[in-house]
Amino acid sequence: MRFTMAAFISALCLLMANVATAETDLEREIEIAEQVPLQVQRVPMVFPTADELANPELYRPHNDWVYTPPAADTLPPPPEDAVLRPGEFDEMDSTIIAIVNYGTAFQTMWVDMVEAYQHGGHTYIAFSPGTLSLQTAMTNLFEGRGIAPESYTYIEYPLDTIWIRDYGPEFGLQEDGTRFILDADYSHRPNDDVVPIAMAEDDWINEDGSPIPYYSTDHELSGGNIMSDGKGTCFFSHILYGYEKPYGWSDADVDNLMKDYLGCEQIIVLNSICLDGTGHIDLYAKLLTENSILLSEYPSDTHFDGTVDSGESYGHCSDPRFPNDYQDQEDNLAIIEASTNLDGDPWQVTRLPMLEPYQSGGYWVYRSHMNSEVFNGHVAMPSYYAPQPDETAEDLLDMEEAAIAAYEAAAPGIVVHPMDADHIIPMAGAMHCISHEIPAAKPWAGWPQPVVDAGVDSSPDTGGGGDDGCGCNALGTNNAPASLLSILL
Repeated sequence: MRFTMAAFISALCLLMANVATAETDLEREIEIAEQVPLQVQRVPMVFPTADELANPELYRPHNDWVYTPPAADTLPPPPEDAVLRPGEFDEMDSTIIAIVNYGTAFQTMWVDMVEAYQHGGHTYIAFSPGTLSLQTAMTNLFEGRGIAPESYTYIEYPLDTIWIRDYGPEFGLQEDGTRFILDADYSHRPNDDVVPIAMAEDDWINEDGSPIPYYSTDHELSGGNIMSDGKGTCFFSHILYGYEKPYGWSDADVDNLMKDYLGCEQIIVLNSICLDGTGHIDLYAKLLTENSILLSEYPSDTHFDGTVDSGESYGHCSDPRFPNDYQDQEDNLAIIEASTNLDGDPWQVTRLPMLEPYQSGGYWVYRSHMNSEVFNGHVAMPSYYAPQPDETAEDLLDMEEAAIAAYEAAAPGIVVHPMDADHIIPMAGAMHCISHEIPAAKPWAGWPQPVVDAGVDSSPDTGGGGDDGCGCNALGTNNAPASLLSILL
């Protein structure tokens, strides 16, 4: 093959242009990464421990453009039987909370939670070795509230943090009622990372003391980013295919993982809240029955547009050029309304008003009433009593009342227990993030039937503690754009 000088010069110019473009793109990525607030840029800054705050350089970056996850592993063959991930509203055997010595406000919160949960069943309380003084303090507080000792049990595991929703155990259920655990990667906190396997091999979950099968994966699937209807439809935020996805995995690999191990025959992907450091779905959406969804709602004239001091945002916004929590949640409404469950039934959406975020320590705090745990018809709902600028205490009580009304409208008969979360929400999580329910070991027959206690009214603890219309592929993955607005622009 012969090349003319002109062709050679043309090819050389094209090569140099590509190199220059690549260098420009790399410089832009570095510039973007440097503009991201530290708590968004690095995973541990979402839920920081004292060691992580003191040594941020030791921990892994958060964003796609600087994050190199571990290579994908090979999972054992999935269960031969069909599987599903139960809905949080389904029948549960018990629930788990994790406690670490974070101070008296947290202790009061845990007492509030166990007090609410005793109406729904048993609570297991995970604590670290060497913290018996914390266990003693909690027991005294339980006694002071009149909580029966038989309603809770302490279990000892080495813990890094309290965020057991995210590090697991994440349960799946086989058709015959056999439970198993999907153990996702959480290796930036090594003690937390081994908790799901340690619990699976222990003797207290199954009634006969037998261990529970488990499957480990390099996918960084966080429990706070999973929402299931218990019938084969799973909702996630877009980080499922973003920073949670291991290097080398395709989106189809992720879909197959969710289908084989959690029974997600249909996947619907929603936008995240803009500058929430987690990107998790449990701050703004919640299934309360098999087809009834709570979805956050911001005022259309919200003054918050998601920007940081530089005037730009690179959080989890659907479009960082036009960050807007109001529009992102309206787009989520359109995505949900364009889809159905696998029976072809539409989703019933109840909107829950959201408080506007405030800044603390240079980052945004999102106060969510939806970061709650539902446990056999009882809801531990975070609420807020410390007014921010332009708010009054009465405003916050009005929002609490509106949140309770939304829960009760979405799931009649459910019992809502509001509890103070002002101290924990700056860490980007609340009651849902620090608890994890254990599903009942029962066959699917008759599932899912939401568990409610119709004989009890909610009472605020004031001051206390595959339809073609959905844009789905063969698997059922929702292919709606990150922002419907972008189609119209």
